Amino acid sequence: MLDVEMAAAASGIVEDCLDVQPGEEVLVIADAKKEEVARSVARAATAADAEAIIATMPLLESHGNEPPATIAEAMIAADVAFTCTTHAITHTRSRLEAAESGTRFGILRSVTEDMMVEGAMSVDFEELRERTEAVRDVHDAASEVHVTSDKGTDITFSVDGCSAFSLDGYFHENYGFATLPPGESPTHPAEGTANGTIVIDVSMDNLGQLSEPITLEIEDGFVTDVNGGEQADELRTLIKESDENAGNLAEFAIGTNPKAKLIGNLAEDKKRAGTVHFAIGDNESLGGSLKSEIHLDGVVRTPTVYLDDQVVVDDGELVDDIIG
Repeated sequence: MLDVEMAAAASGIVEDCLDVQPGEEVLVIADAKKEEVARSVARAATAADAEAIIATMPLLESHGNEPPATIAEAMIAADVAFTCTTHAITHTRSRLEAAESGTRFGILRSVTEDMMVEGAMSVDFEELRERTEAVRDVHDAASEVHVTSDKGTDITFSVDGCSAFSLDGYFHENYGFATLPPGESPTHPAEGTANGTIVIDVSMDNLGQLSEPITLEIEDGFVTDVNGGEQADELRTLIKESDENAGNLAEFAIGTNPKAKLIGNLAEDKKRAGTVHFAIGDNESLGGSLKSEIHLDGVVRTPTVYLDDQVVVDDGELVDDIIG
C-alpha cells in the first residue's frame, strides 16, 4: 500500500487543483479497481473539512459509457466530484449535465496508486501550467493542422473555430474539469474535415499497450478502415458494434508533461511531452456536436506537428520557441 506516499498528491489535488473548501459536498466515484486511489482523495477532502462521500459503481465496458443513473444524480448534487474510475466518464452526457449545474470535476481516469506518487504526478505543476498554456495559445490560434510521423501518420484537418484547452491539472471554469495526471492541450478537429492516415504506435484505450501499430484511415472526419494485428481487429469490431458516430475523429491533443512516462496506461501515456493523441467517438465535451457512447484515445510516439505553417512538435520533441 502507498497510503502515506499518496497522501501528499491527494492533498495537492484536493486543495490546489480543485480548491475544495470547508463544508463543500465532495463525491468521490470509484470502481472496484480504483478504490485505494479514491480513498486517498476522500481522506484529503475530509482533511480539508469538506463532506466526502465515496460511491463505488460497477466497472464500465468502455471509456465514454454513461455511469449508472444513481451516480449521475449524485454528480449533479455534489459541489465537487472526483472520478477515480478505470474507464473515463469525462465524455458523457452525465458529466456535462453535472458541470452545467455547477459541479467541479477532478478526472483521475485509470490512475493507479503508483501513478499518484511518481512519473507525471511528480512534475512542477506551476511550470507545467505555463508550458501547457503556451502550447494551448499557439494551438488555439491555428486554423489548420498537419501531423506526420516516421511510422506513417499523415493527416490534415481544420481547427478553425475549435477552441483548444489547457489541461494542466488545475480546474478551469470554462472547461468544467481538471485532469490528473496533468499535461495536454486538446481540441477537436472541425467535423468532416479530417483526411489521411493515423498510425497509433504506443497505446489505445480499451486495448492498452499495443503489440503492433494500429493504422486508421480517415475520410471526411470518419474512420473508414482499421489495419494492424489482433488489437486492430478488436478496435474495428468495437467501432462497428457501437453507434453511428463511433468512428468520428473526435480529438487531437499535444502532450506537455516532461515527467510523464510511456507505461501502457493512457492516463499517463498521452501526457508525455512531445507525443500527440487522437480520439474517436464523442466530441461534445470538447465543443463538438457529435455524440457517441465511446471516446477512445490512441497515442502517437514521435509526431511532427504543423499548426498552420509553424512546427510545434518536431519528431516527438516540443519546439523550444513554443514553450519558452
